[in-house]
Amino acid sequence: MATTVKKRAGGKKTEPASMISPQRKREILGLLMMASSLLLTMAILTYSPSDEALARRFSWNSLFSPGINQASNALGLFGAVIARLLVPGFLGYCVLLLPISTFGWGYVWLRNRSTEFLRQVTVVLFLAALMLATFLGWFGVNFQADLIIWSGLWGQSLADWMSRIFGMWGSFVLLALAHLTTVLVLIDHDLQRSIDRIEQLFSSIKDRFSTFIVDRKQRRKLDKDTATRERARNQNRVTSEAPPEIDAASKDKVIPTADPRPDSIHGPGPDADSVQSPGPGPTPTDIPTFNTQTEYSGSGQIDSEDGMADHDYSIPEAGPQTTRNDGTPDLAFSVQEQVHEELSSGKISAGSAPPSTYSFNMPQIDLLDGGGESAHEIDYQELEENKKILLDKLGTYNIELTSINAIVGPTVTLYELTPAPGIKISRITALENDLAMAMAARGIRMIAPIPGKTAIGVEIPNRHRELVRIADVIGTKRFAESGMELPLIMGKSIEGEIVVEDLTKMPHVLIAGATGSGKSVGLNTFIAGLLFACRPESLKFVMIDPKKIELSPYANIASHYIAMPPEADSAIITDVDQALGTLKSCEKEMERRYNMLAKAQVRSLKDYNNSVKSGRLDEADGHVTMPYLVIIVDELADLMMTAGKDIEAPIARLAQMARAVGIHLILATQRPSVDVITGLIKANFPARIAYQVASKTDSRTILDQNGAEGLVGNGDLLYMLGSRVVRLQGPFVSIEEVDRLTQFIGKQHGDGPFMLPSLEVQLSVEPKGNLKAGVRDEFFKQAAQIIVRSQQGSVSLLQRKLSVGYARAARLIDQLEDASIVGPFEGSKARQVLIADDQQLDEHLAES
Repeated sequence: MATTVKKRAGGKKTEPASMISPQRKREILGLLMMASSLLLTMAILTYSPSDEALARRFSWNSLFSPGINQASNALGLFGAVIARLLVPGFLGYCVLLLPISTFGWGYVWLRNRSTEFLRQVTVVLFLAALMLATFLGWFGVNFQADLIIWSGLWGQSLADWMSRIFGMWGSFVLLALAHLTTVLVLIDHDLQRSIDRIEQLFSSIKDRFSTFIVDRKQRRKLDKDTATRERARNQNRVTSEAPPEIDAASKDKVIPTADPRPDSIHGPGPDADSVQSPGPGPTPTDIPTFNTQTEYSGSGQIDSEDGMADHDYSIPEAGPQTTRNDGTPDLAFSVQEQVHEELSSGKISAGSAPPSTYSFNMPQIDLLDGGGESAHEIDYQELEENKKILLDKLGTYNIELTSINAIVGPTVTLYELTPAPGIKISRITALENDLAMAMAARGIRMIAPIPGKTAIGVEIPNRHRELVRIADVIGTKRFAESGMELPLIMGKSIEGEIVVEDLTKMPHVLIAGATGSGKSVGLNTFIAGLLFACRPESLKFVMIDPKKIELSPYANIASHYIAMPPEADSAIITDVDQALGTLKSCEKEMERRYNMLAKAQVRSLKDYNNSVKSGRLDEADGHVTMPYLVIIVDELADLMMTAGKDIEAPIARLAQMARAVGIHLILATQRPSVDVITGLIKANFPARIAYQVASKTDSRTILDQNGAEGLVGNGDLLYMLGSRVVRLQGPFVSIEEVDRLTQFIGKQHGDGPFMLPSLEVQLSVEPKGNLKAGVRDEFFKQAAQIIVRSQQGSVSLLQRKLSVGYARAARLIDQLEDASIVGPFEGSKARQVLIADDQQLDEHLAES
């Protein structure tokens, strides 16, 4: 049936409608390529030299010849011809790598995926086939082996050329290097990580061998000393068996002999009442002789030069305080071992997730640098020096301690000081600055007392800090098997314990820290941890970044993890006007979710999603699973300075009500002042994180206590949940790691951004109905001139030019709209300016 061509009114012809859509064409082409690759593979695998003569005599006319011979190839004569061209005539059996690429192209075309990565793989596979064929050809050329079906004509010719130019072994080295390079490119392996692992292996072998040698020497010395003591004991036993003769006159005499052993060794004598009858007194041979050279060896034995070491006497144990050589008391000092987290080898298991609507591969830990918890070496010399300084400084003020316990963390060491009875805590805490000066430390922090212990904590920065990578946390069972809905990676404690919190129970986080303290890295750590744990169906982010650069890498994951209003210009909200509208849109989403939960008669988003998955709630009634929504604001101070109360109101409302419907906030600022972190905001954020700040005032603003001013930066933080404050070292994630993670996710097929309710809300504080006719702002004319000259009807423009707040600038825009100077509100776009120049503006104002 012919397709007719219709003419438009303008005389132009329209193109005839295609019977097959472009999408269907791609699918058909993909299926053909996949089938061709399978047939090609069968032809190559069933190649037989017996078909050589038949394939050589092949012509198109012979296809219709009745006497055509039957080929042994699985695809008949056609397969024999193709196999002859590809196997002996091209790259031998190495050509099997090329159908893999053809199959991949077919699959990509069938599923409508991106071909950027496949182009690189195709080139690498061809180079790998060529290098492998040349390597096999090298054996055939140099060892006179018939490997033509393995290397092909190309591989053998290239190997022969290289052998003539570079020699036998020179060509071998070049081919091996080419193979190694191809393998590294093909699997995208980190060569530096492999070299580091080899170095660690040799270092471990060396340490074990050194330990074995030392243990062997000590064992030999111990065996030698044991043999020496055994010989001395035998000699003394022989001597004791021959007692000296005593004359008969002295046998009946009682010899009054004083016991030379002290009471501490001999023990108290028997009670007089318990003695029934006096027994025979000790003979002189039964009493050991002590001389002036007898020494206590500390092991419960008394050694002497005259061989009397075989007599063992019990020594009473010393009390908690021992005595040094100078007579001063020496207190107990111990070093606590760190907790070693168990590594995980399985799949990361998060909480309940909605059913998958499309194929999505979760990121793996190989995208990150490092991985695997490394043991942190303890500098015992540093601990001993710090202990001496502490004792000397406290001793100057007559403060005595009974014990010190050191806990070495990744960033600081916690010294738990147990004061002697009668010492007030205030006497020690008053010396905080003096101790910091004596330690020459950037800052120390005191915990007086440590909760749950009868000790005072003094945190002193380590000379050599341990770098905690995010891979060291994600690779542990504590994170991988947490089962949390929204696991947040907080960091590593002083005891070495990995701290992971569930955002659904926190339920919002407030972060503050000076520039360079690690605040932005901490946000990236939170986001990366959630991306590793949660699928796109169960989590969406709303990212507001007034600085425009901190969260920009996450635009790559817009089709998978980003939620945004329909009118927003980009996935990452950077404009203040759009930020306010986005928060208002999140309020609408919260109200919509509450209506759905009330209709379903459940109390939380988790219960609602479980009801939908179990079938209790019917999708026909509009019930579908809803993802968690995490709102991240990277610089709250900029929004508060620009919009003030207009921003505070939706944030406070979301913080108060949004927890039950799965909406959570993470707010970060580098200026923790009371006009940014207001009382209304802080009251709804029980979970707070403080990085290094400039003053004690800023520390009290965010934590309600001092301490954050003494942090050392680079991820060193204080985490407060309720009344509990813990010092942690935040994990480090580099920009390169974030880019690799977002690119891995972005290359996969996604459903597009999650759309929030529309931004059609009134952004000004007062509605237009409150504007009285004839009453205009004193800046009205100046604002009109600014808008007309710039031809941009923007609220933020008036804020900058007139130095006014957001509310007043919004009212000016409304007045300009009433005066027909600018057009109506158009969502995230700037309003249209209806006046062309200043002359037309003056005429328009004169008429009005």
